[in-house]
Amino acid sequence: MPDALSRSYARFVSCLKYDDLPGQVVDKIKASVLHAMVVSIIGAQTNHGQSAIALTKEEDSKPDGATILVDGTKATRGGAAFANSKLMHATNQTDSYRMLIHPGPCIIPAALATAEISGASGEEFITALAAGYEVESRIAGDFIPSTQARGFRCSPVYGTLGAAITTGKLLGLNEDQLVTALALACTFAAGTTEGPRVSGREMMYHEPQATRSGITAALLARENLKGSETCLEGDAGFYNAFTGNNRGELTYPFSEKPGDPPPTTDLTRTVEGLGSRWELLHVTPKIYPTAGYNCPVIDLTTRSRVNNNIVPQDVESITMEMNWLETSYPSPAFPNQDRSMPGVGSTHYFIAYTWVHGRYPPLRQRIDPGLSESDADQTVADPQQRVTVIGRKDRTNFAPRITIRTWSGNEFQDEFTGNELKWDLATETSIISALFDDLPWPRAQLNSLVSIVTELDQEPSIARLIGACVPA
Repeated sequence: MPDALSRSYARFVSCLKYDDLPGQVVDKIKASVLHAMVVSIIGAQTNHGQSAIALTKEEDSKPDGATILVDGTKATRGGAAFANSKLMHATNQTDSYRMLIHPGPCIIPAALATAEISGASGEEFITALAAGYEVESRIAGDFIPSTQARGFRCSPVYGTLGAAITTGKLLGLNEDQLVTALALACTFAAGTTEGPRVSGREMMYHEPQATRSGITAALLARENLKGSETCLEGDAGFYNAFTGNNRGELTYPFSEKPGDPPPTTDLTRTVEGLGSRWELLHVTPKIYPTAGYNCPVIDLTTRSRVNNNIVPQDVESITMEMNWLETSYPSPAFPNQDRSMPGVGSTHYFIAYTWVHGRYPPLRQRIDPGLSESDADQTVADPQQRVTVIGRKDRTNFAPRITIRTWSGNEFQDEFTGNELKWDLATETSIISALFDDLPWPRAQLNSLVSIVTELDQEPSIARLIGACVPA
């Protein structure tokens, strides 16, 4: 009889060593860390970020605890991770896996807090992050659209599991304890899509709370507690609760072609190739303060404008074809109408803004659906009406196709493959460093942060990594 899924994941995590990680995986983890640390500095300037810091200092202060980034004070493990998660998520510039989960703001704050408290080395820190990213990505995988269709928001639901795995690895949990950590995380997972459906803001605290819950699951697993090995695939387990069944029957696929059979997947595939095939390599950082699916749209529009040298007033229409799930966020079952038509924060808005201005500034205020017109750029109000966004089931995520028609009758087309935003460390460094002069942080410390992350596996602890993100 095959092992339960939780047992397979627990064995993989408990046995995983830094030397087992391919260079490409280490490089990818470093890129995610650099991105998250810089974004936390940006997030600390927002009202949401400042409120999370203030709340944590009031409720969770602990002089010998873990560090709250940017602020520099100490708090409990869970408190510091909660605040740091909020800093990494406040501007919506986190990373994404398959559009709808954001591993970084759950996994990285959990790892920072526990690695600092335990004195873990850079190698141990990287290894724990790789374990959390890989397990979360695999468990989520093809099931992400089905979870959203149940009314659950995937990022905190699966992020709780990723945070538990990363924390458990750094705590040195054995295989049985990691099974229990996963079982507890499965029962602690939460977060609904009603906020994204009606432009509510409660999702701003989904990831921070998921981070705290994942840490708690790992800490409790050290007790003499036996978790259910079938916590994922059991008849009343995680998949049944969050996807509607435990048979691999999917409500929606990411993409499909006419005539395809009903979408299904095999649960056992989620653990195939553990340690040899790395799902975390498909994580994409977000440089723009908007929904992940708008990021490739912005980049493609920027490229098309430069390559074709068309002035905005010569454009009769712009058509953007995207993956169908990207045009029906948070789910085809519960679409947010504010995102599917021209208006503040819609995909139409970001296309029009980029076409009018030539680029979209990564440090611009976060613009979400539901904001008033006064919060937006009025110069793009009319151009939005000339933008058409089409959802297609035969296009993969983050692979938009743009068609530009001019008043003179010319037509230009360009498209992405879906891999353009899967940056390595060198690309991440180049893109994020271009923002340094405009960040409210000493340039010398930011340059030092890049150097520390680049050589993170040589660090005896993560003290210098944290030090680069607190006042000197």
